[in-house]
Amino acid sequence: MVKGILYSVFLLLFSLQVSSQSNLLDAIQEKHDIGAYKKAREILLKVDTTNFTRLEKSRFFFVHAVSHINIEGEMQETYKTLLKAKKLVGKKDLALLFEINDELIYSQYSLVQVESTANELMDENCLIAQKTQDPDQLIGCNSYRYMQIAQDDPLAYEKKLKLLHYSRVIAAKANLYRIAGNTIFNIAATHEFGQRYDSALFYYEKSKSFVENKNYIPTTIVYYSNLGYTYIQLKRYDEAIESLRKALELSESQDLKPYKSKILMNLGTAFTKMGDFEKSSEIYQKVIAYSNEKNESNRFNALQELETKYQVQERKLENAELNAANERQKVWIIATAGSAFALLLIGGFVYNNQRKKRRIALQEIEIERQRADNLMKNQELATIDAMIAGQEKERKKLASELHDDLGSSLTTIRLYFENLKNHFKEDTSKEIYTRTDKLLEETYATIRSMSHSRHNGVLASKGLIPTVQKLAQNLTDTGKIKVSVYSHDMDRTIENSLELNIFRMIQELLSNVVKHAGASVATVNIIGSKKSINLMVEDNGKGFEAKINQKADGMGLYSIEKRVEEMDGTMDIDSSAGHGTTITIEIPII
Repeated sequence: MVKGILYSVFLLLFSLQVSSQSNLLDAIQEKHDIGAYKKAREILLKVDTTNFTRLEKSRFFFVHAVSHINIEGEMQETYKTLLKAKKLVGKKDLALLFEINDELIYSQYSLVQVESTANELMDENCLIAQKTQDPDQLIGCNSYRYMQIAQDDPLAYEKKLKLLHYSRVIAAKANLYRIAGNTIFNIAATHEFGQRYDSALFYYEKSKSFVENKNYIPTTIVYYSNLGYTYIQLKRYDEAIESLRKALELSESQDLKPYKSKILMNLGTAFTKMGDFEKSSEIYQKVIAYSNEKNESNRFNALQELETKYQVQERKLENAELNAANERQKVWIIATAGSAFALLLIGGFVYNNQRKKRRIALQEIEIERQRADNLMKNQELATIDAMIAGQEKERKKLASELHDDLGSSLTTIRLYFENLKNHFKEDTSKEIYTRTDKLLEETYATIRSMSHSRHNGVLASKGLIPTVQKLAQNLTDTGKIKVSVYSHDMDRTIENSLELNIFRMIQELLSNVVKHAGASVATVNIIGSKKSINLMVEDNGKGFEAKINQKADGMGLYSIEKRVEEMDGTMDIDSSAGHGTTITIEIPII
């Protein structure tokens, strides 16, 4: 009896110990989720894996590898640890297997000496995603397809953006706000890589609230680092320095080494571009002290050159100051004597000039509005003309089918019935009846086919996507705005009236952007799914308060919303002053 009680107590204590160790893994994962890798490693040292199952050991090796790579930036040991984790997990936990494969993929991109199996791992993860239909994993699969796009592909930039915008729609539909925000951040980075810095800045600013709310330090570091680099390219050096300093402070506070060198280099570049060679010299000295790379001597030469530039700049400033001191007295005398008369003349000139400029500016604004109106009207007329031409073609085709197919079939059926009427015989009539029945069935099938074809036409015989792309190109050709169109899963036929409604909504939304937003960049996303079509139109304009009564906003949004409601769809407006506008529409397909 006593032995039995002792044994039960032993089992209870054993189970509690195992449970406690497993809870430590949960705590480590929580630290990873916010990027606190140093604290995660402190917990790792307390974990006893002696009584772990194979699956728990796999998870332990995985979190150990993630901590190591983010703290040390060292890939070789990380890769070996991930291979152990993969071997142990097998097919027992598909979610964990997906994560391990994901880390292995990115590790292989950094290890030249390792034989790459990245494509096979990507394919394995995409199969997992297709099996589970998990939105997070489906988006991960899109990320792999993104990575597999060849850099020398002339359409690489557009293909990458198309995948990212598709992932963004998946995330939004599944209410995966973190992933949606991360995708916006990646869209910004892709624009930056494509040297479209205005678009990059727009999406970086759009992803700022996501970065701040995510509370994930590595993402915050990369965000401010990339934002700083973008500001440098836009020659906004003060803002670049502010962003890069935030990134540097975060990387130093968490001792995250992989980010620091790039941040320092960009910071040095910003000071150099501003002509502050003293500061840039200090920064590059930090780079040299931090880095153990073999090309330190070359960097030192660059530093010496910067210091020389700084000294030359100092001498120029000293000489300029001496010359200015000698001239100040002369300038003061002349200025005092002529100031009263000059101010009188200048005041009158400025007043008249400002009136003229204001009048010209108002005229230019009106001309631009008229030009935008004419462009939209011409595009709509062209679309309607093409649609009428398409409908006329449909009518001719319908008339031909009625005459050639149905006319012939009905004539034959009539002859069969006359034959039955005039020459009714028990033995032969059954065969004629069978032929008649078959011919009626074929005629019915023809009518169904014609009806199906009639309703599943294309917009203006060109299709919705090319028509929207043409509209976007026409707007871009004005030189006032860059409009991009991305579509996915739209290789389908839909009812003519629905297609025309979608086009007119997009047309009206883009018209609003041109007339009211003051935007330089706009994006149209058209995403198809089994049950709906999703539209997303966004711009980097001045935005507005979305809560204001849309009936009185003068922007046509109320009429668009009513049209969406008539199609049993939904419409969401995300806008605020100074932060652009995003309008999302979902239309069900019946």
